[in-house]
Amino acid sequence: MTKSASFSRAAKSISKHVRLHTAAVRRLQGRYPFGHAADIHSTADGLEAGEVVDVLAEDGKFVGRGYFNAQGATPLRMLTLEREDIDEQFYRRRIRQALQRRVGRIIGTNAMRVLHAEADGLGGVVADQFGDVLAVQLRNAGVERHRDLILSALRKETGATAAYERSDTHERLKEGLALQSGVLWGDVPARITFEEDGLQMFFNWQDAQKTGFFLDQRDNRRMMAGLVGAGQLLDVYSYTGGFSLHAAQRGAATLAIDKDAAALATLEAVARANNLSTGARWGDALEVLASLEKEKRRFDAVVLDPPTLAKRRDDVPRAKRIFTQGAAQALRMLNPGGHLLISTCAHYIKVDDLLDAARVAAGETGSSAEVVTVTYQPADHPFMLAVPESLYLKSIVLRKD
Repeated sequence: MTKSASFSRAAKSISKHVRLHTAAVRRLQGRYPFGHAADIHSTADGLEAGEVVDVLAEDGKFVGRGYFNAQGATPLRMLTLEREDIDEQFYRRRIRQALQRRVGRIIGTNAMRVLHAEADGLGGVVADQFGDVLAVQLRNAGVERHRDLILSALRKETGATAAYERSDTHERLKEGLALQSGVLWGDVPARITFEEDGLQMFFNWQDAQKTGFFLDQRDNRRMMAGLVGAGQLLDVYSYTGGFSLHAAQRGAATLAIDKDAAALATLEAVARANNLSTGARWGDALEVLASLEKEKRRFDAVVLDPPTLAKRRDDVPRAKRIFTQGAAQALRMLNPGGHLLISTCAHYIKVDDLLDAARVAAGETGSSAEVVTVTYQPADHPFMLAVPESLYLKSIVLRKD
């Protein structure tokens, strides 16, 4: 949510409104984009799910405009603090602002996240661009209601010649929406292709997870490939093996572990297309790690990048136990001087949680390790100061003594 420029014509009035308690108004005026159920003072009658409303203070003073869905997990999602029309031009301005934010910050690839929901001022819209093809998710009732406007704006501002939708996320169910996926416009090939650091990457968009590829680990892939060099890399929870491919390109021997057989098949196909050799093991990550320990395997670098383990705050203790077990197994197989990346994509898991899990694992294995660095999500997945929820990807890198 950003403050917009002035406009030459007056915005249309909106008869529907919600009123907020004073504490909530202060948060929203500080650019926080969410109004929760306890923040709502009162609402106009007859509001439809996802309708754009004027947001007012208790005394009726104008605060801004946003989507409202009384049945949603987050009823109010702010769009603007201005009296401006929420039309196609509004969405085009937001997309242009997002693209401008990324200029000069995403290099070595023709794929990037174009819109990162609230962090780009369009809560509920995620869009990734792979070359000339756009992948889109519409996650709440407000953006679903404005689907045609948003898609038209994306098409015009990105110049994408084709697009597909993967709005098959749990967030839609919580908004009372059906899951949805399919071609949006243009000729979408079954295999989506793009480049990353000289690698020719591809995936089948209909079978892939989320929008198709995890662009947010781009910087970490580069870092770990540099650290392992021509050594041995173990890629745990690999999905389609981005870490493995980058390391193999640098001359490393790699082994990927995942329980998604289709993802491992994609890894094998991409490696072959790039004249690279990569290894893979199918199965539960912790069980395969235990088998590798029994085989007395050794590695110079290990990546531990599981899927979201904590969708709620109550899930954090269990997630930390999984991180501790995986880190201990990795440390026992890691050569002295080797590096371990531990990564989480869960908002509720903090850097301190990763450090705690690693500390316990080091103690259990009698290992000493240096914390080399802490990393976060890349520039095309912005972390906005006023939106704590926009920080989700956190990673620590350890060097075993």
